[in-house]
Amino acid sequence: MKILTQYFSQYLIFIISIMFVGCSAPEQSGQPISPNKALETNKLLKEQKKPNIIVIYTDDMNFSDAGVFGGKVLTPTIDKLAQQGAKLNRYYANSPVCSPSRYNILTGRYASYSHSLRDQYPKSEPAFLRWNTHIEEEDTTIAELLKDSGYVTGMVGKYHNFDNEAVQLPNSEDSNARDIAVAKRIKTNYQNAIRAIKQTTEFDHIDRIYANNLHALALPKELQHHNQEWITEGALNFIDKNYDKPFYLYLATTTPHVPAPVLSMKADPRITPQGYLAKAPQVQASRESVFARTKQAGLPEEAAVMLWIDDAITSIINKLSSHNLLDNTLIIFASDHSGAHGGRGKMTNYEGGVNTPALVWWPDKIKPQQVNRLVSAVDIVPTILEAAGVNDEKITLDGKSMLPLLTGKVDKLRDEAYLEITYTRGLVTEKWKYIAVRFPSKIQKDAQSNPGKYNQEGLLKTNDALAGIVRSRYNAHELHPHYFDFDQLYNLEQDPKEQHNLANNPEYASILTDLKKRLSLYVTPMPHDFGEFKKSTESKK
Repeated sequence: MKILTQYFSQYLIFIISIMFVGCSAPEQSGQPISPNKALETNKLLKEQKKPNIIVIYTDDMNFSDAGVFGGKVLTPTIDKLAQQGAKLNRYYANSPVCSPSRYNILTGRYASYSHSLRDQYPKSEPAFLRWNTHIEEEDTTIAELLKDSGYVTGMVGKYHNFDNEAVQLPNSEDSNARDIAVAKRIKTNYQNAIRAIKQTTEFDHIDRIYANNLHALALPKELQHHNQEWITEGALNFIDKNYDKPFYLYLATTTPHVPAPVLSMKADPRITPQGYLAKAPQVQASRESVFARTKQAGLPEEAAVMLWIDDAITSIINKLSSHNLLDNTLIIFASDHSGAHGGRGKMTNYEGGVNTPALVWWPDKIKPQQVNRLVSAVDIVPTILEAAGVNDEKITLDGKSMLPLLTGKVDKLRDEAYLEITYTRGLVTEKWKYIAVRFPSKIQKDAQSNPGKYNQEGLLKTNDALAGIVRSRYNAHELHPHYFDFDQLYNLEQDPKEQHNLANNPEYASILTDLKKRLSLYVTPMPHDFGEFKKSTESKK
């Protein structure tokens, strides 16, 4: 009788929890994430089904933007995912700026292999990596790899991996978005972008897309606002349509990237990059409640942005729960890089740009843990493929599946993580960071003769208020005194803020030599030369 009573009580709690999560008002946030314990028949069916996979990729998020990573913000659902899963403390964005970082997680390859770069630079010169890393039809994406294994694939949110000028019709910023002709062009631009992205990525479903940053979308100024609810609604629609089959969902937020998300939260909630909606989406806690909860917690108004994102993830969790999918869903959460707002590491290989908040959550498969070993963005695709049971032996990938590390089969995934952005390449190990700056031949000699003349983008970037001082785009030079050095070596254990360059210290010559050799192993197979690390026959002529 006691056993029967216990079973009945557990079953009753299960039924009540389903009703509570499924019917909870959208004003609620941060509900405990509890995988449903289905009836035995349902459980047997799920064991035979491939896992659903969701990648949530935020934009310009710092460690200070999540409570679980030490931030003074409200992010209860993100915190819960990290606490119940693997919190990745040393996850590295291989290329810390929007486009190449997204190339990494959509292809599993370093951005230097992007086919678009091969047309832009001769192979005898270093490739310049920034927003020019596009996905071409020659590139193989995660959507293509999963499609052959029975997955339905979907993308919502920010893309930023193609030359949007090719599909944009002109609109001036001061044009009226409600003008019939302007509205038609806006809609045409949006539809052209969807078609172009689908053609190159081969996602089955592409919806609620921001093809680029808001200011680059040929939108009237009045439409240059974020709309997280619109993105969330697209994700929920995708899950509703495909909950009965294995699915992969790529959800990329446009925040906390500029323009100031707080202003967008106060703007018309019907604003989207395809024009004004007839009705604002109501799929997550209201914006008013986000501000109210932020204020009640004694936090500044800007902190509401991360709670806005967190509420979106709460809605995703609730949707998965309503379809009884939580115990068969893998969620990977990461930012494309750190260091934009409140930091100065974006577009550099310094820790403030490349070391990025991330987590992996998979009930019953990955135990709660703090992961202090090195992992990187290119490891996401191999992780997804292993979880999906896809054989990747015949696929060229640059990363490694994180699952052996996260399930305790190995105690280390990699000895170093490779880094590349602008005219810099580098490696980070458990203890050391090496950064090499090498310019194209037309400026390399001048740069060597005039240290500090060029920033890491190879630009003469001066500021009238600081006459003669070269600046970095995001002012990284103000935090890193050796920003202009061609070779930089840092002991991260003793110097986590990378203030003391040891590259010219004889005591560390052997370490520098070793890291240079290891960097060559990454650079040599790549299409373009990079200083002495790779010199093709063409460059020697």
